[in-house]
This record gives sequence, structure tokens and C-alpha cells, in this order.
Amino acid sequence: MSNLIYFDGGGGGIRAQAIIDGNKSEITNFPGFSHGEAELVNYQAEIVINFANQVGGEISRAVLAVAVLPADTKGFESIAKLVFSSTKVRELWICSDSVSSSAAEIKDDGVVIAAGTGITALAVGQNRRKLHTLSGDGYLIADKTSAYWIGKMGLALATRAYDGRDQSPGARELLEVACKEFDTEPYFLPHVVHQQERAVHGIAQFAKKVSELAEHGNKKALEIIEDAASEIALIATTAKRELEGDENFQVALIGGVLSPDTLVYKMSVAKIKEVGLTVSSSGKTPLDGAAVLAQMPDPGVFTPMIKVFKAN
Repeated sequence: MSNLIYFDGGGGGIRAQAIIDGNKSEITNFPGFSHGEAELVNYQAEIVINFANQVGGEISRAVLAVAVLPADTKGFESIAKLVFSSTKVRELWICSDSVSSSAAEIKDDGVVIAAGTGITALAVGQNRRKLHTLSGDGYLIADKTSAYWIGKMGLALATRAYDGRDQSPGARELLEVACKEFDTEPYFLPHVVHQQERAVHGIAQFAKKVSELAEHGNKKALEIIEDAASEIALIATTAKRELEGDENFQVALIGGVLSPDTLVYKMSVAKIKEVGLTVSSSGKTPLDGAAVLAQMPDPGVFTPMIKVFKAN
């Protein structure tokens, strides 16, 4: 294959890169997407179309690995139809960003847990013959340990401090920091949060403040981070059990929430070690994983999770 393009991302942003005659291009960034912010099919198709036409020429394969996917086959087909009608893309793969994350980090059997604005996990087991997905059910249902979830939990405690349901110093400090972060008064805080142009992204950004407070001894914030780390360890142990993994079962943690310098990462690693597993790292990113997918001869073990379309 000569020219390839690939995408990875979620609510925080979508990154795009090309391989042209064997050489990687600079990374191009597009705004992220969360449910309810735009029409999904058109939004994702436009990103592929814009980047494909920016690269120019015939493109052998495009890989779109993203956190938010269409809810039915028709949606996938519509993205492909729009892309093929407006570009010279010959083949399009569409999949969850959990697939690109796994392609980046897991060489044998193991689980990759990616936590950013949202969270997702994908395990490969039984000598790379079986897949098992975990978590990643979206912010309306779950997404525990995601930046959105951490931010939401911090804001929930802030509102409890305002109305008196939580009179602890930690909750009062969260309220003070939240009002400063969202530039408002306690009474207006929930209204300002809900009326942001990108509310999910805004709430996710507050996770950084929750983590900072936890690092500085805020007990309420620390409880949130400890709960988040426990969830990461639970995902890891569940993946190993469901796929009957052995002592070589890999665990990889990636994404902004699980960057090595974060408290969530450090506490997660400690909890994972307590249950007899270890965390490995290749130093690669999910976008690197999307590049791996773009160059694979076929979807292989990921076949059940990748929608493949070919231009007529």
C-alpha cells in the first residue's frame, strides 16, 4: 500500500496522520466529539474527507478508530458512502479506539485500558484467538475512572458542600476550586456547568483539579482517585479471569488520565501489583496503534470489531 491515513481519538480531540510512500506526516488535530454535540455520521465523515483531501491522491486505506461509534450498521455504511463519494480512499476501516490502543500496546495476550475523556478497555487472550471488551459504556451509563467521571464526582461533592449535605473541609475546598475554575458563584455553578458549549469536555477538564487537590491532601478528592484506581485494577483482573490468562498476561495503561505522572496511574499500578499483575508499557500511543492497523494485511484477531468497507 502506498498512501495510508489513520485517525484516533474521542471527546478530547481526534488526531490524524498519514503514511505517504513509507514516510509519516505531521499529526493533524481535529476537535473531539461527544454524544449530543453534533450529527455523528456527518461529523466523522467530514474529518476523514477533509484530511484525505488535504493529503491528496489515491489513499489505499483509511482507519477511523474513535471512542464514539454509530449505533447501527446503517450509520457505519453512511460514513463509508460519504467518504468514498468525496475522496479517493479505496478502503475504510472503522472501529473503536480500544482496538487501536490494543494494537499499540499488546503484543501477545493482555488488556489495554485507555482513559481520557471517556474510558475503554480491550483484552486479547488464548494466544490471540479471543477478544473481550470491558467498560467504555459511555458517560450516560458508566465510564467510571474517565476524566469525565472524576470531574463529575468532584463537582457533585462541590454541590453537596453548597447545600450543606457534606460539611467536610474537602468538599468545601472542592466547591471553592470549582467556582474559581468555572468563574461563577456557588448558586450558579450547576447552571454554568450544564450550559457550557461542550459540557462533557468541560467537566472532564475539572478532573485535573480533583487530582491536584488529592495530591495536596484533600481527603474527599483522594477518595475519588482511590475509587478510580480500584476500578482500573478490577478491569485488569476481570480481563485476565474472563480470558483465562496466565502469569504473562499483559496490562497496559494509556490515555491522559493514566499518564505515568498522574496520581490515578500511580495508585492503579500499586493496586494492580497487589493482585499479582504487572503494568507494561511500549511507549506507543493509540495513534501509533491506528498506524499498525492501517498497515495490517487484514483485521486478524480484531475482525469482530472492525467494519471494513471498500470503494466500488
